[in-house]
Amino acid sequence: MATALYRKYRPTDFGGVIGQDHIVRTLVNQIEHDRVGHAYLFTGSRGTGKTTCAKIFARAINCAAPVHGSPCGKCEVCRALADPSNLDIMEIDAASNNGVDDAREIRERVKYPPVYGKYKVYIIDEVHMLSGSAFNALLKTLEEPPAHAVFILATTEVHKLPATILSRCMRFDFRLVPLDKLAALIAEVYGKEGKKAEKEAIMYIAEAGEGSVRDALSVADMCLNYSDGTLTYADCLDVLGATDRGKIHRLFDAIVRADFGECLESVDELAALGKSMSLIARDLTKYARDLLAAKTGCTRLIVDTPENIRAMTETAAGCSVELLVSVINIFSAIDAELRYSVSPRIVLETACVRAVKLGTADIAAIEERLSRLEKNGVTAAPSSASSASAPQPSAPQSAPLPRAVPDAATVWGRLTTYMRTNASMRLYTLIGGHTDFDIKDGALVIGAAEAEFLELSDPDTVAMIRRALGDMGLTLEVKVVRRAEGNRMDASVNRIKQLMGEAKLEIKK
Repeated sequence: MATALYRKYRPTDFGGVIGQDHIVRTLVNQIEHDRVGHAYLFTGSRGTGKTTCAKIFARAINCAAPVHGSPCGKCEVCRALADPSNLDIMEIDAASNNGVDDAREIRERVKYPPVYGKYKVYIIDEVHMLSGSAFNALLKTLEEPPAHAVFILATTEVHKLPATILSRCMRFDFRLVPLDKLAALIAEVYGKEGKKAEKEAIMYIAEAGEGSVRDALSVADMCLNYSDGTLTYADCLDVLGATDRGKIHRLFDAIVRADFGECLESVDELAALGKSMSLIARDLTKYARDLLAAKTGCTRLIVDTPENIRAMTETAAGCSVELLVSVINIFSAIDAELRYSVSPRIVLETACVRAVKLGTADIAAIEERLSRLEKNGVTAAPSSASSASAPQPSAPQSAPLPRAVPDAATVWGRLTTYMRTNASMRLYTLIGGHTDFDIKDGALVIGAAEAEFLELSDPDTVAMIRRALGDMGLTLEVKVVRRAEGNRMDASVNRIKQLMGEAKLEIKK
């Protein structure tokens, strides 16, 4: 039976650990200067090297002749500790041994000295799974262990550990591994396995790992035997079931053009191919993120073929940053809802409709700017026809423009930011995707169509908005008014025509 790549290429010394230089350096210095502590806490995301470093450190502090802080692997102690049945390095899975009796057993065992080396090391993985009584049973031993005992606690959820445990450990935070280092590792592993792969394929696998070495190598393992020849970028897409970029581009293009019909047809086409709704939403979010990177000149952050990157740069030129950010917010916010919904397709289609409605945001922005001009006493330049019939008086140059406070767009932007960190995801998505708002007579007026009126006018929602405005230092009343679909656009067009003249503005409906 073939060994998984992440097990086959697990580092046996600190030189093979990638992306955790700050931790490796500290541990190596402790070993070289004989300053080994009695309790360590390794915390961080999955697959970043917590257990690997714990095993290397456990063997290194027992090694008779460490090499640059790593176990030599040749001495008698190293050979003895390489046997999984040795009694000097105890690996305990707290997920399945989390009771008080298990903790008491550790407390009894710790009294016995090591058999081979200088230290007896207890590596407790997923330590956050221990029960409260188990933590209490372990506490005294952790605080004052025998001189030969070293505890290494590993967890992905450090916030679940009691403060009494945290205060007795030397804490090391493992970081997500950078993309370039993951790509270099995968290229090295494929080289040792005799597998050829395109650069874009390796980068895509590294990106799929999302900062986890184990996840990246697991994906690399899946792709290893997909083709007999060179592994291509298209092969990786097939293995992972990713959506074709062309179809995602069509869906995004329909959103930008506010084409409801084509948008729903694109979703139907993807669904007919058997694509997961969650995967479609994730791919659409990633595509919008890549367009945002292209829009801001950061094409080096995009993992794709050069041809696709050039095409995305052209597409991004026709999109505003605000639109791209809004699309990302909408589709990244529905992940949990898609996961538990009985009708994930409807959830995705509804999100697409909300995104399509973003296309009408530009007219709202124009209206807001014109409103501020009116408040400041400035009128737009009239059309050529009207200026010919009546001379326009010039405004007195000495009269200062009154301040327009507060600015509705700014207030709404701050409100959206506030909701992102202080409100539910449902309310944040509702507020973030809304474009019908104004400030009149000391009140924030929110216009809502029939479909949104009930949610926005809910007393709890209004109270949350009012509290948010208060925290922002604004004393504004909150009013939610019902508006029929279509009236908002017509009113905006008429108002702009009045201000700018019929010949100045032509809006196609």
